[in-house]
Amino acid sequence: MAPRIACGLAIALLAFGAAPTVHAQPADLPIAPADGTPLPKGVRVNKSADGSVYADARGHTLYGMDMRTVLRWAPDPARFCAQDCTREWAPLLAPRGTKPNIRYPMGFEKAAEMPPAEDQITDPRKAPDWTVIEGAAGPQWVYKGWHLVFTRRAAGGSAPPPDDMTWNTLKFVPAPPRIAAPGLVATAYFGGAYALTDRDGHVLFTGHCAAPCAWRPLPAPMASGGLGDWKVSLSGDRAEWTFKGQQVFVSEESDPHAIPRGGRILRPQTSSGENR
Repeated sequence: MAPRIACGLAIALLAFGAAPTVHAQPADLPIAPADGTPLPKGVRVNKSADGSVYADARGHTLYGMDMRTVLRWAPDPARFCAQDCTREWAPLLAPRGTKPNIRYPMGFEKAAEMPPAEDQITDPRKAPDWTVIEGAAGPQWVYKGWHLVFTRRAAGGSAPPPDDMTWNTLKFVPAPPRIAAPGLVATAYFGGAYALTDRDGHVLFTGHCAAPCAWRPLPAPMASGGLGDWKVSLSGDRAEWTFKGQQVFVSEESDPHAIPRGGRILRPQTSSGENR
């Protein structure tokens, strides 16, 4: 019966668009920004060598166990970390009496036997940042729908994660700022801050470009009337965007977040109107 349940769960997860061997928060994929959900009591954001990470009230780094990666071993991923697993990992438990509000997909047989409560989230993709599931040791925090939250018992709770595909630190990326800019301007988070980019993720910058200038200006539509501090300049061979009277350029470096010497990265503005 167990193989049938595991197979059913794998099929159910593929229907959610989740492969069963996805990293928790792999370094080669973008980390989803925080959605503004209030942090659980005692949880905070700490700075680390790898950027900002979530930590518990003692300062111990929080780690996520990606429930999508344990399908072959656990028909109920929420209860996978028990017995031997708890010698290394301590679950981040919700306060006693907290009612679970998310239920991880259990496979077709299990789902038919245990219909979810009306107020439970059953699609992890639609979950807010912080929810509570019925874990192996009681109500336990879940991050972004998929990651059961733990601390490590070794090395003061902040030991590096093991070299596998199931565990990783829970990294914090702030929610992207709202910007008043042309439609082709976006934002990207790198180096601990947001920057303005074009639609392809190439960072935008200003600066003095000595003649002959090889920097690529940010093109603008001829008919545009501008937007706030963004204006269209028609002084060159084609329409180009300017910001606060300065010409805007697009990075053409091999690293799309790098800019040439003499340039200054454009950052989203603060509420005071100043660039960060």
